Amino acid sequence: MNCPSISELPPPPAGKTGWPWTISSDPTQPSASAPRISIVTPSYNQGQFLEETIRSILLQGYPNLEYMIIDGGSSDESCAIIKKYQPWISYWVSEPDRGQAHALNKGIAKMTGSLFGWINSDDLLLPEALGLIGRAHQQFPDRILAGDVVVFQDDSGVEEFCPQYGLDLRNFVEYWRPERSWAQPGVFLPSTLMSKVGLLDETLHYCFDHDLLCRTLPLAEAKTLNSPVARYRHHPTSKTVSKLDFFHLEVVRVTRKYWSSLPEMDISAAKRHCVSLLIQTGLNRAVAGKSASVFFVDAMKIQPLWSLYSAGGWMMRRLLNPPPTPREARLEKDSSL
Repeated sequence: MNCPSISELPPPPAGKTGWPWTISSDPTQPSASAPRISIVTPSYNQGQFLEETIRSILLQGYPNLEYMIIDGGSSDESCAIIKKYQPWISYWVSEPDRGQAHALNKGIAKMTGSLFGWINSDDLLLPEALGLIGRAHQQFPDRILAGDVVVFQDDSGVEEFCPQYGLDLRNFVEYWRPERSWAQPGVFLPSTLMSKVGLLDETLHYCFDHDLLCRTLPLAEAKTLNSPVARYRHHPTSKTVSKLDFFHLEVVRVTRKYWSSLPEMDISAAKRHCVSLLIQTGLNRAVAGKSASVFFVDAMKIQPLWSLYSAGGWMMRRLLNPPPTPREARLEKDSSL
């Protein structure tokens, strides 16, 4: 499918200007050799963001796009928005699913492009991103492509540039290493590579993208594009904000699967790092009155003695440096005004 022009699309909502409302990408010249890029958007009750996401993909001006939206049976305005853009969407469905990974797998099963990526329903592509990605895929057809990402806070508008670097297996298995920076919306994978590693792990709800990279990086190198291609939205209901504790839990479970893939890895140090993260997260949750047993159980399974040591260290730090009471916090805030 050729991307539509801005004049072909429905007009933007009142008051919406700029990209991707009143500005479009410069059209990429149609070419028989332009690789087909398949993009899947998993969606569920994020109608307040979805139209912006859709327009940022359709207004790429790219001549060979396959765009699919897999909605999990939204009860908000999502389906009405999708229907509004239906003529330019290759495939869409709205039905209950088993989570984000399952939704993406449904799209992957239908894709016909030679390059695959997903843009969540609260994120968006930057202008001319697909032209850059398509040209890179022609030059490096067997490589994982990684464009930089702009992370932005939806409420404050604060932005942070997230470059992609250090994308190799060791830096994903030893995820705590500072030599790596990455963000999922900027990553695109060859379909031939996906056919080798299989679908996303549907037992994972937060770190299935991390797990996918751990499976693909042994088979293909990553090519960083050194140019921003996407915007990654942080907002109060996004999983990376509201479910961060469970990201910690799941990334530990993922990384443990691949420790044996790195013969030179210091397993003892890895266990200590993972246990410390789980214990700290669990204790913070317990103090806040939230369920925490699963964090402690996982930590004890990895290394019981270090779990006890980490818990003791956490409690000692709390005793020596107790957090301020609500009254003390208010007084401190008032004195700073």
